[in-house]
Amino acid sequence: MLKSAIFGRKKTSAAATTAFGDFYNNWLSTLTTTLLPQLRRSLSSTSVSPSLLSIQVDGMHHHFQSYYAALDQAAAADAAHCLYPDWRNSLERPFLWLGDFHPYLFTNLLRSFLDDQDSSEEEDNDDYNCSAAAVKAALEKPWHVAVAWRSPSKDLTSKVDQIECGLRLMVPALSARLRHAQAKFVKRVGSEWGINSGAKAAVEEAMAAEMDELVGVVVDANRLRRSVLADVLTATSVYQAAVYLEAVAGFFAGFRDEKLLREFNDCEKNIN
Repeated sequence: MLKSAIFGRKKTSAAATTAFGDFYNNWLSTLTTTLLPQLRRSLSSTSVSPSLLSIQVDGMHHHFQSYYAALDQAAAADAAHCLYPDWRNSLERPFLWLGDFHPYLFTNLLRSFLDDQDSSEEEDNDDYNCSAAAVKAALEKPWHVAVAWRSPSKDLTSKVDQIECGLRLMVPALSARLRHAQAKFVKRVGSEWGINSGAKAAVEEAMAAEMDELVGVVVDANRLRRSVLADVLTATSVYQAAVYLEAVAGFFAGFRDEKLLREFNDCEKNIN
């Protein structure tokens, strides 16, 4: 049937994307039930060694890298499905860009630590006063963790600026590539549909010919996300990297919070 040609070029591609949905759920479960709790315990411990923390940072970084490598493989099987993933819930989808969370997420979280530090310095300079809550929060953390983002170096802020500059160049370029690829895809498939009166073989051939660019766009978007993560971890100390990855992992995990998702879906129903 022509319907199967358009919405699922091959049975293997449908099976591959279904398998990736299962992979993502397992991947996220490992992140939320094992890696993130381990990292948080280490960050709250007064006796954790930098070497152990470094191992956990490397482990979580590898976990993210394995996810994007698997997403590349899923895109090769069915790029269209990865661009509109059904394994993502309604709370996650507004934050997606080319198959996964927007890379601005990574830099915005990083920038939040720098901006928070700027605010803290302004408060400290205001008659040298700080809130009791801020003092309590600082005392509850190990010293190296509490001061991890205190007075970040000029090299770090410069590196963050470079990463953000690179994103401002790459994100629009990849978005333009996607628009061009989609336009070319629709034109080619529409032309073959008209010329061959919807013949399945001709339409499938046209789809296959234009699908490679869609795969390339998704893969390059993943490469950009991987690059941003690697650049951030290269530029930061082990304590900064650990705090940062805790925030990134918490962001991924937070969207699967059942109470939050239920409240969001109820909000949508009330609007409708």
